[in-house]
Amino acid sequence: IPGAWWLADTRGCNVYVLRAADGSYVVVDSAFRGASGAIAWQARRIAGDAPITHLLLTHEHFDHTGGAAGVRAALHVRVALGAGDCEPAPGDEGWQVRRSPHQGRPRGPVARLFAPRALPATAPVDLPIDGRTEVAPGILAVPVPGHTAGSMCFVRTAHAAAGPAVACVGDLVISHREGLSRSLVAANHDDAQYLESLRRFAEEAPDTGLAGHGYPVRTGFASALRELATSEREPWSLSNAWRRARRIAAFNQMLWRPNYPPRR
Repeated sequence: IPGAWWLADTRGCNVYVLRAADGSYVVVDSAFRGASGAIAWQARRIAGDAPITHLLLTHEHFDHTGGAAGVRAALHVRVALGAGDCEPAPGDEGWQVRRSPHQGRPRGPVARLFAPRALPATAPVDLPIDGRTEVAPGILAVPVPGHTAGSMCFVRTAHAAAGPAVACVGDLVISHREGLSRSLVAANHDDAQYLESLRRFAEEAPDTGLAGHGYPVRTGFASALRELATSEREPWSLSNAWRRARRIAAFNQMLWRPNYPPRR
Protein backbone atom coordinates (compact mmCIF):
# COMPACT_ATOMS: atom_id res chain seq x y z
CA ILE A 1 0.00 0.00 0.00
CA PRO A 2 1.72 3.25 -1.04
CA GLY A 3 2.65 5.34 1.98
CA ALA A 4 1.62 2.66 4.50
CA TRP A 5 3.82 -0.04 6.08
CA TRP A 6 2.94 -3.06 8.23
CA LEU A 7 5.85 -3.64 10.62
CA ALA A 8 7.40 -7.03 11.33
CA ASP A 9 8.47 -8.72 14.57
CA THR A 10 5.80 -7.23 16.85
CA ARG A 11 3.79 -9.24 19.36
CA GLY A 12 0.41 -8.08 20.65
CA CYS A 13 -1.02 -6.16 17.72
CA ASN A 14 -0.24 -4.96 14.24
CA VAL A 15 1.88 -1.82 14.10
CA TYR A 16 1.78 0.49 11.10
CA VAL A 17 3.73 3.46 9.77
CA LEU A 18 1.87 6.05 7.67
CA ARG A 19 3.26 8.86 5.58
CA ALA A 20 1.46 12.17 6.19
CA ALA A 21 0.57 14.79 3.59
CA ASP A 22 3.63 16.93 4.41
CA GLY A 23 6.08 14.03 4.01
CA SER A 24 6.45 13.36 7.74
CA TYR A 25 5.61 9.98 9.27
CA VAL A 26 3.54 8.61 12.15
CA VAL A 27 3.51 5.25 13.92
CA VAL A 28 0.16 3.65 14.78
CA ASP A 29 0.05 1.48 17.94
CA SER A 30 2.99 -0.03 19.80
CA ALA A 31 2.20 -3.71 20.59
CA PHE A 32 3.72 -5.33 23.70
CA ARG A 33 6.53 -3.62 25.59
CA GLY A 34 9.24 -5.82 24.07
CA ALA A 35 8.39 -4.62 20.55
CA SER A 36 9.54 -1.02 21.01
CA GLY A 37 13.07 -1.58 19.69
CA ALA A 38 11.89 -3.31 16.51
CA ILE A 39 9.26 -0.63 15.94
CA ALA A 40 11.71 2.25 16.36
CA TRP A 41 14.33 0.65 14.09
CA GLN A 42 11.88 -0.11 11.27
CA ALA A 43 10.15 3.28 11.49
CA ARG A 44 13.45 5.12 11.24
CA ARG A 45 14.52 2.97 8.29
CA ILE A 46 11.24 3.71 6.48
CA ALA A 47 11.29 7.45 7.18
CA GLY A 48 14.96 7.99 6.40
CA ASP A 49 15.79 11.62 7.13
CA ALA A 50 12.12 12.68 7.26
CA PRO A 51 10.64 13.48 10.68
CA ILE A 52 8.57 10.95 12.61
CA THR A 53 6.20 13.12 14.61
CA HIS A 54 3.61 11.02 16.44
CA LEU A 55 2.79 7.67 17.96
CA LEU A 56 -0.98 7.33 17.48
CA LEU A 57 -2.61 4.84 19.86
CA THR A 58 -5.99 3.44 18.83
CA HIS A 59 -6.96 2.57 22.42
CA GLU A 60 -5.64 1.87 25.90
CA HIS A 61 -5.32 -1.92 25.93
CA PHE A 62 -1.90 -3.27 26.84
CA ASP A 63 -1.45 -5.18 23.58
CA HIS A 64 -1.58 -1.82 21.74
CA THR A 65 0.18 0.46 24.25
CA GLY A 66 2.82 -1.76 25.90
CA GLY A 67 5.66 -0.43 23.77
CA ALA A 68 4.53 3.21 23.83
CA ALA A 69 7.01 4.51 26.40
CA GLY A 70 9.93 2.85 24.61
CA VAL A 71 8.88 4.09 21.16
CA ARG A 72 8.35 7.61 22.54
CA ALA A 73 11.83 7.65 24.06
CA ALA A 74 13.56 6.14 21.02
CA LEU A 75 11.92 8.29 18.34
CA HIS A 76 11.18 11.45 20.38
CA VAL A 77 7.58 11.47 19.16
CA ARG A 78 4.38 12.83 20.69
CA VAL A 79 2.00 10.14 21.96
CA ALA A 80 -1.66 10.70 21.04
CA LEU A 81 -4.57 8.76 22.57
CA GLY A 82 -8.30 9.29 22.97
CA ALA A 83 -9.02 11.35 26.09
CA GLY A 84 -11.41 8.68 27.38
CA ASP A 85 -8.49 6.27 27.67
CA CYS A 86 -6.22 8.72 29.52
CA GLU A 87 -5.81 9.43 33.22
CA PRO A 88 -3.86 12.12 35.11
CA ALA A 89 -0.21 11.23 35.58
CA PRO A 90 1.14 11.17 39.15
CA GLY A 91 2.13 14.52 40.59
CA ASP A 92 -0.02 16.49 38.17
CA GLU A 93 2.50 15.80 35.41
CA GLY A 94 0.15 15.77 32.45
CA TRP A 95 -1.55 12.58 31.23
CA GLN A 96 -0.79 8.91 30.86
CA VAL A 97 -2.40 5.80 29.37
CA ARG A 98 -5.23 4.74 31.68
CA ARG A 99 -4.49 1.60 33.66
CA SER A 100 -6.88 -1.10 34.77
CA PRO A 101 -6.26 -4.55 36.28
CA HIS A 102 -8.52 -6.00 33.54
CA GLN A 103 -7.15 -3.86 30.74
CA GLY A 104 -7.96 -5.59 27.47
CA ARG A 105 -9.12 -8.80 29.15
CA PRO A 106 -12.62 -10.30 29.10
CA ARG A 107 -14.62 -9.42 32.18
CA GLY A 108 -16.61 -11.69 34.48
CA PRO A 109 -16.11 -13.86 37.58
CA VAL A 110 -13.77 -16.37 35.92
CA ALA A 111 -11.63 -13.67 34.29
CA ARG A 112 -11.19 -11.97 37.65
CA LEU A 113 -9.55 -15.10 39.03
CA PHE A 114 -6.74 -14.61 36.53
CA ALA A 115 -6.38 -10.84 36.85
CA PRO A 116 -2.81 -9.54 37.16
CA ARG A 117 -1.73 -8.70 40.69
CA ALA A 118 -0.32 -5.33 39.68
CA LEU A 119 -1.50 -2.63 37.33
CA PRO A 120 0.11 -2.84 33.87
CA ALA A 121 2.88 -0.46 32.89
CA THR A 122 1.74 2.81 31.42
CA ALA A 123 3.18 5.57 29.21
CA PRO A 124 2.97 9.36 29.02
CA VAL A 125 0.35 10.85 26.70
CA ASP A 126 1.32 14.16 25.12
CA LEU A 127 -1.88 14.70 23.15
CA PRO A 128 -5.20 13.53 24.65
CA ILE A 129 -7.63 13.55 21.70
CA ASP A 130 -11.05 14.95 22.53
CA GLY A 131 -13.25 14.54 19.47
CA ARG A 132 -12.64 14.42 15.76
CA THR A 133 -9.43 16.23 14.87
CA GLU A 134 -6.48 16.27 12.47
CA VAL A 135 -3.52 14.88 14.40
CA ALA A 136 -0.98 15.16 11.57
CA PRO A 137 -1.26 16.68 8.09
CA GLY A 138 -3.92 14.66 6.25
CA ILE A 139 -4.42 12.19 9.13
CA LEU A 140 -7.73 12.44 10.96
CA ALA A 141 -8.58 10.98 14.38
CA VAL A 142 -12.17 9.67 14.37
CA PRO A 143 -13.72 8.69 17.73
CA VAL A 144 -15.22 5.17 17.80
CA PRO A 145 -16.01 4.64 21.51
CA GLY A 146 -17.33 1.34 22.76
CA HIS A 147 -14.47 -1.15 22.70
CA THR A 148 -12.93 1.32 25.14
CA ALA A 149 -14.16 4.74 26.17
CA GLY A 150 -11.50 6.51 24.09
CA SER A 151 -11.12 4.24 21.06
CA MET A 152 -10.02 6.00 17.86
CA CYS A 153 -9.63 5.20 14.17
CA PHE A 154 -6.94 7.11 12.29
CA VAL A 155 -7.83 7.90 8.69
CA ARG A 156 -5.31 9.18 6.20
CA THR A 157 -7.07 10.99 3.40
CA ALA A 158 -5.86 10.47 -0.16
CA HIS A 159 -3.01 12.81 -1.04
CA ALA A 160 -0.45 12.78 -3.85
CA ALA A 161 2.47 13.12 -1.43
CA ALA A 162 1.15 10.61 1.11
CA GLY A 163 -0.69 7.88 -0.75
CA PRO A 164 -4.25 6.58 -1.09
CA ALA A 165 -6.90 6.84 1.62
CA VAL A 166 -6.41 4.27 4.37
CA ALA A 167 -7.85 3.69 7.85
CA CYS A 168 -6.06 2.22 10.88
CA VAL A 169 -8.99 0.88 12.90
CA GLY A 170 -7.46 -0.76 15.98
CA ASP A 171 -9.91 -3.26 17.46
CA LEU A 172 -13.00 -1.90 15.73
CA VAL A 173 -12.84 -5.15 13.76
CA ILE A 174 -10.65 -8.25 13.61
CA SER A 175 -9.47 -9.15 10.10
CA HIS A 176 -9.48 -12.92 9.53
CA ARG A 177 -8.52 -14.54 6.25
CA GLU A 178 -12.18 -15.27 5.55
CA GLY A 179 -13.42 -11.79 6.43
CA LEU A 180 -14.03 -9.24 9.18
CA SER A 181 -15.48 -9.96 12.61
CA ARG A 182 -16.51 -7.79 15.55
CA SER A 183 -14.76 -7.49 18.89
CA LEU A 184 -16.22 -9.88 21.45
CA VAL A 185 -19.01 -8.54 23.64
CA ALA A 186 -17.01 -9.48 26.74
CA ALA A 187 -14.00 -7.49 25.50
CA ASN A 188 -15.98 -4.28 24.96
CA HIS A 189 -16.37 -1.48 27.47
CA ASP A 190 -19.90 -0.74 26.16
CA ASP A 191 -21.12 -3.10 23.45
CA ALA A 192 -24.15 -1.03 22.41
CA GLN A 193 -21.92 2.01 21.97
CA TYR A 194 -19.39 -0.11 20.10
CA LEU A 195 -22.01 -1.32 17.62
CA GLU A 196 -23.18 2.25 17.01
CA SER A 197 -19.57 3.38 16.43
CA LEU A 198 -19.09 0.51 13.99
CA ARG A 199 -22.22 1.54 12.08
CA ARG A 200 -21.20 5.21 11.94
CA PHE A 201 -17.63 4.57 10.87
CA ALA A 202 -18.77 2.16 8.15
CA GLU A 203 -20.53 5.09 6.47
CA GLU A 204 -17.24 6.95 5.91
CA ALA A 205 -14.59 4.23 5.84
CA PRO A 206 -12.12 4.21 2.91
CA ASP A 207 -11.62 1.20 0.66
CA THR A 208 -8.41 0.15 2.44
CA GLY A 209 -8.43 -0.84 6.10
CA LEU A 210 -5.63 -1.81 8.50
CA ALA A 211 -6.91 -3.70 11.53
CA GLY A 212 -5.10 -4.02 14.84
CA HIS A 213 -5.24 -7.82 14.57
CA GLY A 214 -5.20 -9.89 11.41
CA TYR A 215 -4.62 -8.98 7.81
CA PRO A 216 -4.68 -5.63 5.99
CA VAL A 217 -7.63 -5.28 3.62
CA ARG A 218 -6.28 -3.62 0.48
CA THR A 219 -9.63 -3.28 -1.32
CA GLY A 220 -13.27 -3.72 -0.38
CA PHE A 221 -12.85 -2.73 3.25
CA ALA A 222 -15.66 -0.16 3.22
CA SER A 223 -18.23 -2.55 1.75
CA ALA A 224 -17.19 -5.39 4.09
CA LEU A 225 -17.48 -3.05 7.07
CA ARG A 226 -20.95 -1.90 6.02
CA GLU A 227 -22.09 -5.50 5.65
CA LEU A 228 -20.77 -6.36 9.10
CA ALA A 229 -22.28 -3.25 10.69
CA THR A 230 -25.77 -4.01 9.38
CA SER A 231 -25.80 -7.67 10.43
CA GLU A 232 -27.02 -8.85 13.83
CA ARG A 233 -24.76 -10.49 16.35
CA GLU A 234 -25.32 -14.26 16.26
CA PRO A 235 -26.49 -15.81 19.52
CA TRP A 236 -24.34 -18.70 20.70
CA SER A 237 -25.43 -22.08 19.38
CA LEU A 238 -23.99 -25.53 18.82
CA SER A 239 -23.99 -24.90 15.08
CA ASN A 240 -21.66 -21.88 15.32
CA ALA A 241 -19.61 -22.92 18.36
CA TRP A 242 -16.83 -24.51 16.28
CA ARG A 243 -16.47 -21.46 14.04
CA ARG A 244 -16.34 -19.17 17.09
CA ALA A 245 -13.72 -21.38 18.75
CA ARG A 246 -11.57 -21.33 15.60
CA ARG A 247 -11.73 -17.54 15.42
CA ILE A 248 -10.81 -17.16 19.10
CA ALA A 249 -7.87 -19.53 18.57
CA ALA A 250 -6.80 -17.54 15.50
CA PHE A 251 -6.99 -14.31 17.49
CA ASN A 252 -4.77 -15.76 20.22
CA GLN A 253 -2.20 -16.69 17.59
CA MET A 254 -2.32 -13.13 16.23
CA LEU A 255 -1.79 -11.82 19.76
CA TRP A 256 1.20 -13.89 20.81
CA ARG A 257 3.09 -14.74 17.63
CA PRO A 258 5.45 -12.18 16.10
CA ASN A 259 4.10 -10.60 12.91
CA TYR A 260 6.05 -11.33 9.74
CA PRO A 261 4.17 -9.54 6.95
CA PRO A 262 4.75 -10.88 3.43
CA ARG A 263 7.36 -8.97 1.47
CA ARG A 264 5.99 -6.72 -1.25
